[in-house]
Amino acid sequence: MSLPATFQNKVIAITGASRGIGLAVAKYLLARGAAVSMCATSSENLAKALEEIHREFPDAKDRVMTCVVDISKLETVKSWIEQTVAKFGPLDGCCNNAAKEQRKIYPVTELDADYFHDIINVNVCGLFHCLKEEMKAIKDGGSIVNLGSVASNYASAGTAAYITAKHAVLGLTKTAAFEGAPRGIRVNAMCPGTVNTTMMTQSFETAQGDFYLTPDKVPALMQRLAEPEEVAAFIAFLLGDDSRFITKATYYMDGGWLEGNYTS
Repeated sequence: MSLPATFQNKVIAITGASRGIGLAVAKYLLARGAAVSMCATSSENLAKALEEIHREFPDAKDRVMTCVVDISKLETVKSWIEQTVAKFGPLDGCCNNAAKEQRKIYPVTELDADYFHDIINVNVCGLFHCLKEEMKAIKDGGSIVNLGSVASNYASAGTAAYITAKHAVLGLTKTAAFEGAPRGIRVNAMCPGTVNTTMMTQSFETAQGDFYLTPDKVPALMQRLAEPEEVAAFIAFLLGDDSRFITKATYYMDGGWLEGNYTS
């Protein structure tokens, strides 16, 4: 079955694109005609993702490129955006998905300061770097989607770094929306809950021992994990023309996450 070419001739840049949500977004857009520039920190993961894409979308080889990027380093982001524009032309949209999760769950008094700084550097400074370069390269009328989290609205004890970082995503999103508005550039935040990716198979470290966040422990009305393709479809809506009057907005795709703070 052929899909509507709703992203025909559009150029979309995606961070954290080698797996999970980022890869799902790349596939969703490629299937609908976009040219996609994918970046991630791991060359190995990018190679696997590109092989998968070539296998599933053999006609899209000329519409996809990959680049190893550490978003915490401005120069690598700048180089990636420049390479993307040189290959495909100015950007029509961006999906800023790359982030570093907090796997060490400790109170503020016990959380290692360097660990906190590292997560903030990637998740906050990294997003700033992406927006800084993307806003220069995106066309008037373009769209940017930043990935937040349920942690952009709620909090848990022991998660100071991640909660701080994901709250900051909303601040950067709103500021960029104001600055992009004169050119018709839309900037929105999309905040998933728990998603069925490899990240869910990894343990969290606490003073009481390791634990895993399984669907039965998720404080949501729909007690299952979201599939990456479900998240990708909503991101694509925000990137596309059907949402052209939406900006400075925050959407939660969290299965009905329950109100109040949550700790394991």
